Amino acid sequence: MGMGIRGRIALAISSVTALAVVVLGLAVHHISGLEREQQARAQQDGQLSSALQLYQREGQLSLGAQLDDAKLPAPLAKAVGQGRSGTYISGGSDPRVWAATGVGAGKVLSIQAPYPKRDPLQRALDWALLVAGAATVGLMAVVGWFVAQGLSRRLRHSAAEARRIAAGETPVPGGSAPGPGRGRDEVAELEHSVRAMATALAARVEAEREFTADVAHELRTPVAGLVASAELLPHPRAVEMVQERAQTLRALVEDLLEVSRLDAGVESAQLDAVELPSLVRGIVKRARGQRGVQDVAVEVVGEGRIVTTDARRVERILVNVLANAAKHGKPPIEVRVEGTRIVVRDHGSGYPPELVSQGPRRFRTAAPERGTGHGLGLTIAVGQAAVLGARLEFGSAEGGGAQAVLDLPEAEDGPAAGDGAQPRAVRAPGP
Repeated sequence: MGMGIRGRIALAISSVTALAVVVLGLAVHHISGLEREQQARAQQDGQLSSALQLYQREGQLSLGAQLDDAKLPAPLAKAVGQGRSGTYISGGSDPRVWAATGVGAGKVLSIQAPYPKRDPLQRALDWALLVAGAATVGLMAVVGWFVAQGLSRRLRHSAAEARRIAAGETPVPGGSAPGPGRGRDEVAELEHSVRAMATALAARVEAEREFTADVAHELRTPVAGLVASAELLPHPRAVEMVQERAQTLRALVEDLLEVSRLDAGVESAQLDAVELPSLVRGIVKRARGQRGVQDVAVEVVGEGRIVTTDARRVERILVNVLANAAKHGKPPIEVRVEGTRIVVRDHGSGYPPELVSQGPRRFRTAAPERGTGHGLGLTIAVGQAAVLGARLEFGSAEGGGAQAVLDLPEAEDGPAAGDGAQPRAVRAPGP
């Protein structure tokens, strides 16, 4: 599972803070080290000045001063040989701070003192920097998390609203107005843009739905007159051809009206408890010989289940799926009933990839080599499944071929079919 935006923002703030703390700590450590070195040099130089004054006045060595010390570091001895006095810090296992100056006659007066690598004050300062840096990084991580929490909450709100709109809900007017704490930043601008886009799309879908309904209603009357007038034609072949075209046109108009009703959410299901295998066998038996559906094998896996559904709408779904398999697929067509699931499979080239990934769309039929049609059958089947509270999915079967799976809800606890159960009406969800 990938890291969310809250974790990423908190990690980014913590990383930047940690980098700043490290750089600041190194800088403070280096500066304090230089200051410690300068103080040691200055102290030794002061000690050398006191020892030099006493030596020049009384000719005695004091404060640990030495004449011509054999351990005098070569760089310092060279500087004194050139007539300069100076200080020097030697390294190695026993580091020391030196100060030396010439006293005439080629003699060198020097003084030395231990210079420990790790000073207690330096160590305490480093620990203080480490603790303060760790606390700062932790505090900034918490602050970053809470800052990102507000941003993430607003983004999740926009995403959830987009999902609701994609599922068919109508955007709430004025819902994108900035509220307390929402501000007018880039996220608020994104919320405004998403809502404006969703509102425009919803309006366009509603306009298309109304257009479909209006066209279907306007065509219904002239198509009915065309069917009636075709019977008055004198030539039998002409009558047959006109009636065939008129019946096709009538079926298209009826499908359009059904699609518009499903889009409007005015359809309701009369639910009743039925025995699923018997229902499917009856539907397949009545479908034979209609819309190109011929031999269909029905298989029941396991015991028959009782489902709460609208038998008429289940029949509408299965007939449309079987007709699609007969028109675009290849025999044999198989129907398997397993629990509350109905699987329809053919042995053709399978559903188009865009139908599997995006679902059926009206007036978009399969590839030319699979046949022709208006692309409304599967659209209606999906809409009727939504009315039933069922799920209809399209995919590929093992071994090839198209496979449609209809999952029906199981019967709720209560009287079984035939035991006095009363049908219940369920309204279809909105577009």
